[in-house]
Amino acid sequence: MRAIFLFKRDLRLKDNRALEFAVRNFSQIVPVFIFDNDILNNLKVDSKRLSYIVEALEIISQKIKLYCLKDNTISALKRVFEIARPKAFIESKPLTWSGKERSYKISSLCKEYGIEYYAILDNVIAPIFDISPTQVFTPFYKKWINFVDISRSDIPDFSVPDLNLPLLKDIKPQLYTEKLNIFSPRDCKDRMLNFDYSSYQEKRNSPAIDGTSKLSPCIRFGILSPREIFSFVLNKSEQFIKELAWREFWYHISWHYPQSKDLELNPKRQGIRWQNDQHLIDAFLNAKTGYPIVDAGIRQLTQEKWLHNRVRMIVASFLTKVLLVDWRIGERFFMEHLIDYDEAVNTHSWQWSASVGADPRPFRLFNPMLQSSRHDPDCIYIKRYIPELSGEDCEALHDPLKFKLKYHKPVVNYYERIALAREVYRLR
Repeated sequence: MRAIFLFKRDLRLKDNRALEFAVRNFSQIVPVFIFDNDILNNLKVDSKRLSYIVEALEIISQKIKLYCLKDNTISALKRVFEIARPKAFIESKPLTWSGKERSYKISSLCKEYGIEYYAILDNVIAPIFDISPTQVFTPFYKKWINFVDISRSDIPDFSVPDLNLPLLKDIKPQLYTEKLNIFSPRDCKDRMLNFDYSSYQEKRNSPAIDGTSKLSPCIRFGILSPREIFSFVLNKSEQFIKELAWREFWYHISWHYPQSKDLELNPKRQGIRWQNDQHLIDAFLNAKTGYPIVDAGIRQLTQEKWLHNRVRMIVASFLTKVLLVDWRIGERFFMEHLIDYDEAVNTHSWQWSASVGADPRPFRLFNPMLQSSRHDPDCIYIKRYIPELSGEDCEALHDPLKFKLKYHKPVVNYYERIALAREVYRLR
């Protein structure tokens, strides 16, 4: 019997549970990837993110015949169904809101065509749906670690029929891509094997050095399975294991609290009257806030399509608590630029930074001046991304309110704005 297998965020041929299910249960597999026009347009998918996906698919295409279509998902699948005449359709179980919506449409189409539909849980280390709902990370982690399942799938060779469907080379001219600068799917395995996990706890908050694994795109697009990474890192760094758990915590929250897609999870923080001053928003988006650590972060994001995690928290806190701008605006900005953009992770990370979401604490503050002096003490990171400040004294770069720089004047006074933020957040 013939089955369609849809690659989505599992762009690998090893340790792919959904693909293994397809191969072991059906005699012929039709592997498909769809460049969905709706997704590309709605997410404003950046050309480097698209380049990353194309390169990952090229790796797969070197080993198997992979059919690729550029259309909306339902139209593309109708074409595939009518040509391939499959008995079944298999995909990995969706973990995000838009993924669930897409899969619902697919399952309905399968029913219309009389095709068996299967969604197999993959791309997580633990069955996050089975963990009792919690909005706090620590109790989640204690449960999660006991649910971990790192059994690896073994996928036999499989047969792909010759069909009158396009391959990647046929549609690649329709895709706007550009050369990747710091990320490539081909580097994922080496990065996992050669990263120094023993110093991760010590170096992970220093943006000027290569102290983080940069595996997030590899995980986001499933170039490596999270089980493979977990197995390799186990006993090397508990902090790194916790970072893997944070990702699954956000999926857990999304699944059990679906309203959090557009609404603050913390009911006490719903209805905040964000100021959304367009002048301040523009200064943030164009890296002209006058706070060097914040502007350096925005430049790194827009140039490299990736941002160091500590700096992600600094800029998110600055936008929401200092500029008093709705976290949704920041979430959309990251959505447009991050090569490792993940709907659930990004949404809940922004809510966390804005103190309106899960894992609540009284009122998290990331003072950009203290964060700058603490985590970039020699201003290496700042001067890397703002070279016009290379001649400035480092002490002055850490505190643009105290020292006058030959640079953009700070758009607001941090201390005055934090006092206002406490009022806006109804903390007084």
